[in-house]
Amino acid sequence: MASSPLLDYTGERHHAKNLIENHFSSGEISFMEECVGSPLKLLHDLFSSGKVKGDTLLNVSISGVLFPIFSASNVFKKIYVMNFTDSCDNHFKAWLEKKEGATDWSFVSKRVCQLEGNEDEWQEKEEQVRKAIEGVVKFDITAGSVASVVLPQVDCVMCVYLFNVICHNKEDITRNLKILTSWLKVGGHLVFIITLNMSFYRVGQHKFVALTVDEKFVKESVTKAGFVIEKEEVIPTSVESDMVDYKNLLFLVARKERSLLNL
Repeated sequence: MASSPLLDYTGERHHAKNLIENHFSSGEISFMEECVGSPLKLLHDLFSSGKVKGDTLLNVSISGVLFPIFSASNVFKKIYVMNFTDSCDNHFKAWLEKKEGATDWSFVSKRVCQLEGNEDEWQEKEEQVRKAIEGVVKFDITAGSVASVVLPQVDCVMCVYLFNVICHNKEDITRNLKILTSWLKVGGHLVFIITLNMSFYRVGQHKFVALTVDEKFVKESVTKAGFVIEKEEVIPTSVESDMVDYKNLLFLVARKERSLLNL
């Protein structure tokens, strides 16, 4: 019997809460440590260094992934969150508005506070993040028009675990990088975490397609989008899981040198 075709993230089976709880907030501790713990340490070190700074940040996420903005909220006083589907948008707003059934991100706030040396203040950290959220917008990136979204120019754009999911081919990587960083000021920074050599991921019992890219292609794409890479680190995979098949994580920090797409 032929295997079923892999699904796309825009379908109704791509349930945001299920994705988060499958990959980022429950499950095997070793898998969680690699997917969340290691990036949290990288982001803590980055935002504590003073090398990436400003007043405004745009966090572009899939399924309302929250953990990247906890350390960022120490630096950026105004954070905008962009989602691409109703499911992702509703999932993020449920946590923001403290609705019943929202995903519990306390394990992230506790880990961040531990890194900062004040692990008893995790509830205050969550309130800090909520207060920093200046706006939540939904954007149909497949339409390619940024005119429908009203956002200011920001000092930093952060994309974590995003491009493998929303891009269907390598041309989409280049196109979407240009679109999403069109709100970034020249001189501002792109903070980027992507999985390498990944072909699928699961949400519940459903298997979704992911774009397979390698380190060389990603770095070339970021450079072609008008950026200079200032920091890079590859995190080797040490955990096998039937939830996803990536090989490594790539962490990049890049400074925008020129604009390639006008708003």
